Amino acid sequence: MRKIILLFIIELFFIENLFCISPDKQKQLDWFKDAKFGMFIHWGVYSMIGRHEWVRHYLQIPLQDYQYYVDNFNPIDYDPDKWVDIAKEAGMKYIVITSKHHDGFCIFDSKSTDYDVMHSRYGKDALRMLVDACKRKSMVLGFYYSIMDWHHPDYIPRRKWEVNRPIENANLDRYIMQYMKGQLEELIKKYNPAILWFDGEWEHSIKEMHSAEIEEFLLKLKPDLLINDRLFKREPGYGDFGTPENYVPATGIKNPDGSSNVWESCYTMGYNSWGYNPYEIEFHSTAELIRMLVEIVSKGGNLLLNVGPTPNGIIPIEFVDRLKGIGKWMKVNGEAIYGTTPNCFEKLPFFGRCTVKENKLYFHIMGWPSDGILRIPGLKTNIKRANLLIEPQKQLNFKREDNDVIIELPKKAPDEIATVVAVELSGNPVVEQYKIKPDKNGVISLPVYMAEIQSRLGQRAFLDHCYNHTLLVNWRNTQDIPVWNFSTDSYTDYDVSLFYAGGSQGSEFKIIVDDKEINGVVKSAVSPYFPQNFSIGKISLPTGEHTLKVQILNIKSNEAMKLEKVILTRQK
Repeated sequence: MRKIILLFIIELFFIENLFCISPDKQKQLDWFKDAKFGMFIHWGVYSMIGRHEWVRHYLQIPLQDYQYYVDNFNPIDYDPDKWVDIAKEAGMKYIVITSKHHDGFCIFDSKSTDYDVMHSRYGKDALRMLVDACKRKSMVLGFYYSIMDWHHPDYIPRRKWEVNRPIENANLDRYIMQYMKGQLEELIKKYNPAILWFDGEWEHSIKEMHSAEIEEFLLKLKPDLLINDRLFKREPGYGDFGTPENYVPATGIKNPDGSSNVWESCYTMGYNSWGYNPYEIEFHSTAELIRMLVEIVSKGGNLLLNVGPTPNGIIPIEFVDRLKGIGKWMKVNGEAIYGTTPNCFEKLPFFGRCTVKENKLYFHIMGWPSDGILRIPGLKTNIKRANLLIEPQKQLNFKREDNDVIIELPKKAPDEIATVVAVELSGNPVVEQYKIKPDKNGVISLPVYMAEIQSRLGQRAFLDHCYNHTLLVNWRNTQDIPVWNFSTDSYTDYDVSLFYAGGSQGSEFKIIVDDKEINGVVKSAVSPYFPQNFSIGKISLPTGEHTLKVQILNIKSNEAMKLEKVILTRQK
């Protein structure tokens, strides 16, 4: 019995310490949550081929042929000070760079291998140069590190096409606990990163990767080191922060106990590559990237926005121009981004987002109201002052209507991408949440700006506003699903219709309401931008809370449709 009690005490001690965060680590986490915006850099010998960071795998390049690029990597125009300047001008607060990607090549001087930048034609420690530039310019720096390694003889599994690379003597434990552990020790002791950003974990279990041992080892070396979830697996509750990739979580990320999780969406500016790819011609616009940043921050996350420098070490102009545009917006509106907390409104009846800083609300208006009136629903706390961040000295008129607050705006948006209205309150915000329900005529209107977009890796759909219409555009991924929650006050039969423009004629979709489904086929609208009303079917709903989804089943060409809203009309 004494032995059992002793084991219980030891286990309890372990659990308490597992969830205990040191003051230094908490300080770093607080900084990270306040920083909001960082630069991701994917750079290595794969940039010489200029197709994709996975190019060795995709083109099935044997190691002996890939060695040519390793030997001849020579970024003669690499100027890390310029890289840091570009990040700072964009309003970014930190940088994360690939110290080693899946191909195994290291851009740092590693004593563990010759497969590094010191043995390339360049022959200089590129990572050290960036570390020094960041120190000079007060930029926080973190390192991406791939657990997967296509070069090291001990890493398994091999790529399926590598039939001539035997695995008889390979030893994953030796790779993890000697090679990888040794390189991580080098990175911390020589370069002192603020963040270790792991990747390539999906081929192995937590046990196989010795994740807990590696984390313990790293934190002994640097107690305030931030470590992402991918040292373990991409699920809430692992690491210091979650890392959704190329999508925005519909409602942010929560821990298993329901509490808010620290998270960071990593995003490419294009759609196909993280590394340099001169053949990529489709990019997110500056407006889309700004709105993406706002959405992520309003849901409690950070945005880690990627650039892929050329093999010569230059950040392509397509990235630089967009970053300059973001930086211009951030110079005016950064107050509404840095150090803010998530939106206190579950829904807003306009195309916009809200961020919070103590007793200040920031409304990022992306679809300017045609009547110049901003209605804030359910705000019970009194307002002291309202102004545009772009015109901070000019106060806006406001009044109260029951639980709503009405703010008079200029007739025209000063910034069509996102104009920020700053609202100072008399205390912390108290909000009665807005609910979608039938209007006085029994009509339930579900506009896309009141939906959350459920998605996974590779989100394409986003909201855009054009001449008083907010549309879900670029709907090219069947995994992008708009979702609404609403209530009904009686058992009712409804006619269901969609308002959309454009449309890939013949594409199939279904509307899912709770456990009911209505199938439909996209018809071609007359205008690519002006929505039309298309009747879809009928549905009966009982009293209570409901969830409606529009799911695209297949897309015949380009985008499925430009959806404006779903309308449920009570049958007479």
